[in-house]
Amino acid sequence: MVSMPSYSETLDYIFKLRGGEIDLKLHRVEQALSLFGHPERSYPAFHIAGTNGKGSTAAMLHRILTAQGYRVALYTSPHMISFTERIRVGHEEISQGKVVELAELIRNRCAGSGIQLTYFEFVTTMALVYFSWRKVDLAVVEVGLGGRLDATNVVLPLVSLITTISRDHEAYLGSDLPSIAREKGGIIKEHIPVVCGALPLDVRTVLAEIAESHASPIYFLSQDFSIALKNDGIFDYTGLEWKFRDLFLALKGDYQRGNAALALAAVELARERFPVTERAVREGLAQVSWPGRLEEVLCAPRVILDGAHNPEGVAVLVKEIEAMVGPKKVRLLFAAMEDKDWRTMLKQLSAVAGEVVLTRVPIERSADPGKLAEAVPQGLGVNIRENPVEAIKSLLSSGEPDQPILVTGSLYLLGEIRPFLGELAENSPRECSERPNLTR
Repeated sequence: MVSMPSYSETLDYIFKLRGGEIDLKLHRVEQALSLFGHPERSYPAFHIAGTNGKGSTAAMLHRILTAQGYRVALYTSPHMISFTERIRVGHEEISQGKVVELAELIRNRCAGSGIQLTYFEFVTTMALVYFSWRKVDLAVVEVGLGGRLDATNVVLPLVSLITTISRDHEAYLGSDLPSIAREKGGIIKEHIPVVCGALPLDVRTVLAEIAESHASPIYFLSQDFSIALKNDGIFDYTGLEWKFRDLFLALKGDYQRGNAALALAAVELARERFPVTERAVREGLAQVSWPGRLEEVLCAPRVILDGAHNPEGVAVLVKEIEAMVGPKKVRLLFAAMEDKDWRTMLKQLSAVAGEVVLTRVPIERSADPGKLAEAVPQGLGVNIRENPVEAIKSLLSSGEPDQPILVTGSLYLLGEIRPFLGELAENSPRECSERPNLTR
């Protein structure tokens, strides 16, 4: 009898697949899923594409539907700390044992059939098979890259969602917004409703044309459904039919209210098959958690984590930071992937930064901090710390308690330092609000 590999050996195998080229095609994942009797066809899904906001919107949908009592799967990427974050049913992440079991099963069956999956195809196959094993009622599935040829574009959607569209991954999706819109609009299916964020006119036109060609009704934020912001993050939702007043969302940032509106519109459109009460809506929004989005993890000094990793996300982040800290300048800890537009991101962040510490994460495509330093606008003090944990330690030990620290540029960076900050938070007095949950 052949012994099973350990969890760490399994992750080593899976992560080595990440070293290959990104190859956007659907036939390999379809072939792999056929070896398991197409489990992705055994449950419907909410399928979410977009440049930013996918994960937060997915988390809200998942929480609302779970609050209603449905058995709901959630598939998101990337993970911040633990691989198991990507694949969940209800409130539970997939176990390490199931990761090993699934990986071995998929690896052996694909090898026997001559199928060579990419990293994301392999993980997506794991998720979709696991959800079938767990007999879920429905799944919330986040697109990895683009939409049309993304490995997730094999699910059977109840509703398709497109959050935002801006320039990112241009080598794969195109350099102009209509081209990117066509790729992300590839998740639109025949007769399946589509919910979209507030998008530029040329993007709305492209998506509307795609929807019309598929006879799919399409709805846009601020046109077909809307929100009205109030004080302290409270907001009203005016939907396709629903009207909810004084909703509270646990996630910070005005932009998250827009993501909440997309989630609510999607739930409205699916309510014939999966009815949801107002109680579940309110409970789900009030209890949702999505780490690394305007997340305050310490109070003295104030440390804010945000996974913004492209210019659109950073522009929103800068606006929120200005609202959160007022005229104070933050001390910035930044790292980015080489293939991101970090020059623009650093220029944007200079509007709120008083000093900058640059680092890198232990991933091959992480940008060289020395190159990043050349893009920091003149007048800002710049330091380089190769190790992310040492970088945050240096910031914590050298500044004043009233100087906020902002950590951003990559979710991978947050994943590197969040465990250290979690230990620090557990051993520090919490003065400004409830202690954050950093036990992920």
